[in-house]
Amino acid sequence: MLINAKQDELYALRLTATSVRGPVLGDKVKSGSTNNAMQIVDKIIALQETINEEIDRLVELKAEIHNRIEKLSDPYEKLILTERYLNNKSWEEISNLLHYEERNTQYLHGKALQHFAPFCSSLH
Repeated sequence: MLINAKQDELYALRLTATSVRGPVLGDKVKSGSTNNAMQIVDKIIALQETINEEIDRLVELKAEIHNRIEKLSDPYEKLILTERYLNNKSWEEISNLLHYEERNTQYLHGKALQHFAPFCSSLH
């Protein structure tokens, strides 16, 4: 969600950059004044780099979590944790997938987290 928020900010900056007007002949240019368009472009570049770094880190973290989930022995626990934390599914969606009531899914989720805990001590 934070990456999406930054992408929205990037979009707004790009809109601003396309609406900045350049100097018109006859306009007086103050010496030493900052170039607003260049500042916006610099912000766009910096924000895009930040977003790319965060996406790369998210991909690495998801791969690390996936590998740790795979160490669980119970396939239902693997499925619940994968669907919830890697695929961002709701309790209702996971329950429908398993053909369980939500409270049963959440109960299994609690057990899965207890079994998963020893694998996450070194997650960063």
